[in-house]
Amino acid sequence: MIKKASLLTACSVTAFSAWAQDTSPDTLVVTANRFEQPRSTVLAPTTVVTRQDIDRWQSTSVNDVLRRLPGVDITQNGGSGQLSSIFIRGTNASHVLVLIDGVRLNLAGVSGSADLSQFPIALVQRVEYIRGPRSAVYGSDAIGGVVNIITTRDEPGTEISAGWGAIVIRTMMSLRSNNWGIRHG
Repeated sequence: MIKKASLLTACSVTAFSAWAQDTSPDTLVVTANRFEQPRSTVLAPTTVVTRQDIDRWQSTSVNDVLRRLPGVDITQNGGSGQLSSIFIRGTNASHVLVLIDGVRLNLAGVSGSADLSQFPIALVQRVEYIRGPRSAVYGSDAIGGVVNIITTRDEPGTEISAGWGAIVIRTMMSLRSNNWGIRHG
């Protein structure tokens, strides 16, 4: 009788400990406080766009991804590939900090804003967006907010892009170890 009770106790403790485990890994946010932390512990209002979201939205540029974020407005001077500016919550484009893998993007031209019109969407793994002022952490460039673009690191290879008129064809070729593949989209 004692063996059955101890066996039953051991099984129930094991079952509850397995049930209590968190099976879904929390997305890391690098930009909110300048160090990696689980997204659930970040106090700043953040939005994380994953590669799966970008593919599902069928975005053809980083500007297409940013247009879907709350409080973000993109202006483009001319057609595709021309200078673009990011405005967050009505602030100037020079008050939006853009980071690439946590490194400040150089300011383009005299406008003082970052231009993402030529940044290839195939290199984007994740976009982290912090709404609201973060100037206490990042300086006066982050009065409107912070956009951190995390690039992919696991797909070595060559990307080939071609386009004409209103049609753009993007093909990515990669070579790994003993296999190769072509991704078209």
